[in-house]
Amino acid sequence: MLDAVEITVKGGNGGHGLVSYHREKFVPQGGPDGGDGGRGGRVFLRAVDDVYTLELYRSRRRFQAGPGANGGPNLKHGANGEDLVLEVPVGTVVHDAETGEFIADLRSVGDEVLVAHGGRGGWGNKRFATPTNQTPSFSQKGQEGEERRLRLELRLLADVGLIGLPNAGKSTLLAAVSNAKPKIASYPFTTLEPMLGVVNVGWERFTLADLPGLVEGASEGYGLGFEFLKHIRRCRVLLHLVSSESPDPVTDYELIEGELRAYDPALEEVARVVAVTKADLDPARAEASAATLAAHLGRPVRVVSAHDGTGIEPLKEELMALVTAERDRAEAAGPAEVPVLRPEPVDRFTVTVDEDGRYVVEGYTAVTFVEMTETGMPGSRDEIMRRLERWGIAKELRQLGIRPGDVMVFGSVEIPWEG
Repeated sequence: MLDAVEITVKGGNGGHGLVSYHREKFVPQGGPDGGDGGRGGRVFLRAVDDVYTLELYRSRRRFQAGPGANGGPNLKHGANGEDLVLEVPVGTVVHDAETGEFIADLRSVGDEVLVAHGGRGGWGNKRFATPTNQTPSFSQKGQEGEERRLRLELRLLADVGLIGLPNAGKSTLLAAVSNAKPKIASYPFTTLEPMLGVVNVGWERFTLADLPGLVEGASEGYGLGFEFLKHIRRCRVLLHLVSSESPDPVTDYELIEGELRAYDPALEEVARVVAVTKADLDPARAEASAATLAAHLGRPVRVVSAHDGTGIEPLKEELMALVTAERDRAEAAGPAEVPVLRPEPVDRFTVTVDEDGRYVVEGYTAVTFVEMTETGMPGSRDEIMRRLERWGIAKELRQLGIRPGDVMVFGSVEIPWEG
């Protein structure tokens, strides 16, 4: 089961604004009527309950939303680009792959997070009309969509998680009570990836996860380490299995519990059921192991056999009751708030002189405006200079000693100073 992957998402590019003038019979001096471009589509991640792995993203790793349409004459606004919704399993945690920043934990069906913004649509020439410039002959390009590299990690969100030492009978139990078909063998570490099955109890059901076996030191990364533990923390209930073949069931039990405490002390609060497995091999020995564990824990321990069905139905009923109680408690607590990523435009600006003598202007408003403006169109640079005066950037440039012909840098655009 693929449970971690990196993908690249990109919002759609914004549509271009149009340079156009009103043309109508008997209207000899029609003004500018170029429409704005449409916004590019956005990219969302949405948690669904009919997808269980990240296999969809194994072969395809790049996704882009639809572009915005260009503006038209008669002030026609271009259509916004089509949003892209990528479906991921419930329990997917999203991080920025480059910065490590946490983005979202999609732990409930329908949780949705915006991960890439679409580019803004460019302005048509009508937007630039003023009393002193009544026929502007320039427009803006559409803005590039936001691009991000994401790390998706599926932390299995199961109702019940099977824990226990390797070869404790977890896979066999899962196969016996659900429709899952895990690999079963007589050697340890048969299960190398989480397996999920659905267990029916009357008219109700719960999901049961067979998780990779644990060894001493797993909380420090030994054995399957974190690949195992990261899934355990997402389960509502834990079913701890101890093999009846073990010469010391208490030590086996405490080894597992010790690793869980070392990894995350909060796991002690998760509801547990303890069961001794493989009762069909030696019923008397299984009962003795259960009694020893019960005395140690101070609570009942079940005896089960996946081969002949001993104790299976009562075990399923107890697990179903615990799962129902945990579901009710989670519902009463209400859904966790899912963050919505929004751009953080910074209107403040800075001007620095780089080692090549270029004047580098930084600031969201100024850089975005210049990058989107078609600087090769007649009158566009005059508009940029008017804006620089209005924003106070021109004053700052003069204080730094800029002269005609010196180069100003706005993101990816270089233009000469003409003031």
